[in-house]
Amino acid sequence: MERSGLRARFTAEALARSFSALRVRDYRRWSLAQLLSGTGGAAAQIAMAWLVVELGGDGLALGAVTGCMMLPTLVLGPVVGVLVDRFPRRTVLLVTAAAQSLVAAALAALAFTGGLRIWSLILLALLHGVAFAVDNPARQLLVMDLVGRERMTGAVSMNEIVINASRVLGPALAGLLLVVADAGWCFVLAAAVFVPSIIVLSLLAPTRPETTGSGSAGGEGGAWRFARRTPAVGATLLLAACAAACFNIAVVVPLIVADVFHADGGTYGALAMAFGLGALPGAVFSATGPTMPRSGEVRALALAMGAAVVLTAASPSLPPMFVGLALVGATVMWFIARANAFVMLSTPSAIRGRVMGLWAMALPGSSVLSGLAVGALADLTDPRLAFAIVGLVTIALAAVLWRSLRSQATAGVSSP
Repeated sequence: MERSGLRARFTAEALARSFSALRVRDYRRWSLAQLLSGTGGAAAQIAMAWLVVELGGDGLALGAVTGCMMLPTLVLGPVVGVLVDRFPRRTVLLVTAAAQSLVAAALAALAFTGGLRIWSLILLALLHGVAFAVDNPARQLLVMDLVGRERMTGAVSMNEIVINASRVLGPALAGLLLVVADAGWCFVLAAAVFVPSIIVLSLLAPTRPETTGSGSAGGEGGAWRFARRTPAVGATLLLAACAAACFNIAVVVPLIVADVFHADGGTYGALAMAFGLGALPGAVFSATGPTMPRSGEVRALALAMGAAVVLTAASPSLPPMFVGLALVGATVMWFIARANAFVMLSTPSAIRGRVMGLWAMALPGSSVLSGLAVGALADLTDPRLAFAIVGLVTIALAAVLWRSLRSQATAGVSSP
């Protein structure tokens, strides 16, 4: 029966239905632009993490740099959600793309002139984080604007495929550039690849934010009330914070590479690429799953995600570490795609931007806290132990929230 169900996922008809969002021309263009910008962004993140190590930084410094990228998302999530609900997504994204390109250009200039210090990396990471805090919910809602509700689940999974393809290409390019050239070229790449996003956004027809029911949305508070009164959504948001910690390999993996296995930046780039390669089948399995995500999937995938992290942390050498990170990538991306679609499709349109602001606070915004905690724990104990604790906490929280995540479909919100 299981084999029959698996085969049914990959018939020509099922695949055509799962990836029907690709029939939308504007969505195809936007996805390609996101692949390019994501590749540059992933390369820049690898370069920043490795520069912290080269500048003598420890786990706490790594946690600070990666965490500062997410601090504005954590603090401003609901406020940003209100803005995204009120202003055209295209306009918002044009501003954020230009801002992120400028930050990458500043990093390149400082890297080439020898002016980068840990404090300047932290400052520029924070500036990037402000742009990203606005960009994240706007980007997700633009996808719904482009493809509509009926294609939304497949489009979310396609986005994860794009993101994780960039996590393969970005680290591969970063590893190559770190070995044969200089980290500054990673930032040059990141600055340049936002240009296609700006061009594609400029060609899109303006989209107006949805206003249905906005009068009763209640500003930021409407999103919080909805999450509290919808147990499955609230539980999913909490588990998304665990996914952020599992996803954030930039905190502990450089330390494992340097301190445990005594390898170089190219090895770290290869491990990050393995994570991205593993994430691709996870996103594909999400795309080929049921059109309407179920909360029961969320809890099962959370358990799998935690178990994969624990197994990877126990790797005695680099080869099983590569395999383990690929498994972590697969389970994390499968969870993220299904959970993201579950929350988005369960939310009324009038407060969707605000609720996705809460989602962004959890994933990836909460990594500002988990990154610091895991980095500090890695310094106090061992980076592999710190990574294992992330997985154990995920498993424990999934168990606690088990009843809140009874197997049910999305809340059946009717307005797209």
